[in-house]
Amino acid sequence: MAIEASTGGVQQSDPKVALALQGGGSHGAFTWGVLDRLLESTSQGTPFRVEAISGASAGGINAALCAAGLASGGAAKARERLRTFWEAVSHAGEQAGNALFGFSEPGPFGGWNIDWSPGAIFSEIVGLVASPYNNPFYRDPLGPVVRSALPESDLSTLNAKRGGPRLFVCATNVRTDERIIFTQPEISVDVLRASACLPGEFRTVNVHGEPYWDGGYLGNPPLAPLIAHAQDLILILVNPFVRHDMPPRNARGILNRLNEIGFNASVVLEINAIEAVNRVLDSVGEEAASKSRFKTVRFHLIRDDDFLAQFGFVSKSSTSWSLLKTLFDRGREVAQVWLTENYANLGKVSSLDVKDALLDPTLKRVSGTHTQ
Repeated sequence: MAIEASTGGVQQSDPKVALALQGGGSHGAFTWGVLDRLLESTSQGTPFRVEAISGASAGGINAALCAAGLASGGAAKARERLRTFWEAVSHAGEQAGNALFGFSEPGPFGGWNIDWSPGAIFSEIVGLVASPYNNPFYRDPLGPVVRSALPESDLSTLNAKRGGPRLFVCATNVRTDERIIFTQPEISVDVLRASACLPGEFRTVNVHGEPYWDGGYLGNPPLAPLIAHAQDLILILVNPFVRHDMPPRNARGILNRLNEIGFNASVVLEINAIEAVNRVLDSVGEEAASKSRFKTVRFHLIRDDDFLAQFGFVSKSSTSWSLLKTLFDRGREVAQVWLTENYANLGKVSSLDVKDALLDPTLKRVSGTHTQ
């Protein structure tokens, strides 16, 4: 998918990229901010071509909205679709009486971390004895929000692959424990609901007769499908890899870190697997590598571990606009830092040192992290 620049079109020299978007509930608003700035940059002298996008859970929804917008109207349309969705998320939560409202701003419960708020503790106690299946008042809260932001006409254009990027959305098959990657022409609202189906909050979503849970358990985000479409992979991560206040010493902190480790596991494995192939290609020499069906993958990473570590696990379920807007604004800031420091590397070299960068988020050169 070629994103048009201010010159009236994309030149052949513009780098081709694939975007990999991690899921993390409401923290996906950080990714929204990153995407908003990246898409905005295409009219400001930093154009690139989005060939493919992958995601799981909130990352899958962000990916679908971005891909559908690019397919039906370009970067401006993609930005509009993303904003419409996240505004609708907040409005729907407010209308439904989200128990975490009022506890999603800096306050007496530890700044942005609302894990110890009364609403969070009450919801967890209820969750020990109740499930979405024995809740007589249960309704699907996500489907209507997705439909409001992704009209059927845009979905049809996306599935028809008329000029848009290739989309890959991950979900977990509950029956077979398989990672399933959905792509065009099978993208639907139910596929996006399945990818974001946390089993403690949502009833299982059936697609083609199979039950699905959140795709983040097995592919957060999936990388393998992207490498056939672009050699430059831009990963946008929302679950901190590194925390400096470890190990956690209270129950809430332990659960939070377990959640982060679990949802980061799959992407670490895929990065290491791809990097292993990179090392083999590098070792055989340029001539032999050029004859291989494998190509070197260049990694780029946008993250802000220290900032996102402030929020805790429970805020991933909050739909407070104050929270979402704070995450969005930070995402834009971090994306700007990344563009300034790493855009020139696209199409040339990795801006991510895989061996070191996942361990040290203070390496601005490779992470794009906005530091104080």
